[in-house]
Amino acid sequence: MRATSLVVIALAAGIGDAKPAKHEPHEPPRAVVEPRVALAAQVGAEQATLTTTIDTVQHKLAAADATRARRVLAAIRIADARTPDDPVGYARRLAAARFLLARDANERGLLADELSALHQADREVAAAAAAVPTVALPDQLLAPATGTIARHFGEYQHERSKAMLSRRGLDFEVEEHAPAVAPADGIVRYAGPIRGLDRGVILDHGGYFTVIAKLGDITLPVGAHVAKGDRLGRAARHRVYFEVRAKVGPGGLTIDPEPLLFPTR
Repeated sequence: MRATSLVVIALAAGIGDAKPAKHEPHEPPRAVVEPRVALAAQVGAEQATLTTTIDTVQHKLAAADATRARRVLAAIRIADARTPDDPVGYARRLAAARFLLARDANERGLLADELSALHQADREVAAAAAAVPTVALPDQLLAPATGTIARHFGEYQHERSKAMLSRRGLDFEVEEHAPAVAPADGIVRYAGPIRGLDRGVILDHGGYFTVIAKLGDITLPVGAHVAKGDRLGRAARHRVYFEVRAKVGPGGLTIDPEPLLFPTR
């Protein structure tokens, strides 16, 4: 996977995870979903959203083309209506027509670019859908730290705002500066700051990545090979974050790590 995809993972991992420390979210009973089924559902939802968005932009583009055609006809009529007794008025009308045509052309160009980008995204999501049945996913993972799960994967309701938010990984409540370990054999692809999650490590395990974050120090460099249970660093405080991201689509798709865990040492 390209280095840019690792940057996407590093930037995206913490989005939706941060909230006031004193207000834990209300989390309803969680249903365990088989990872491949969850991936297929995510891809299907993306495809449905893209289909709707593409249809909307296509309608806007068709309307823009119709408007531009009317403007062109109006401009031709203005150009043909030149009279020697009102040269200033004629020049103003012609300038206005040219301005509107230029504005319409610019708006149409923006819509065309948006539609092109949407079609590209649609092709990428279609490729992701085709990859779901064959992508290599873990059967079991070692918990990245010894502790209890304080925050679960998936949607939750914020206590104060009642807004529905989404968490892409797990938070483990651990002893202060507890060691963090590799959940499986892999290669360190990124080690450094992760937005909203202090510092962290991205490990490549073949068909999926893991993100271990909220670390204060990191003991391994990029490119290092790790075995399951190898030490990666220490928690910055009392939490260790854990995310599993399948190699499906440009930036990958997250799956719930909790059903895959077995206890540490």
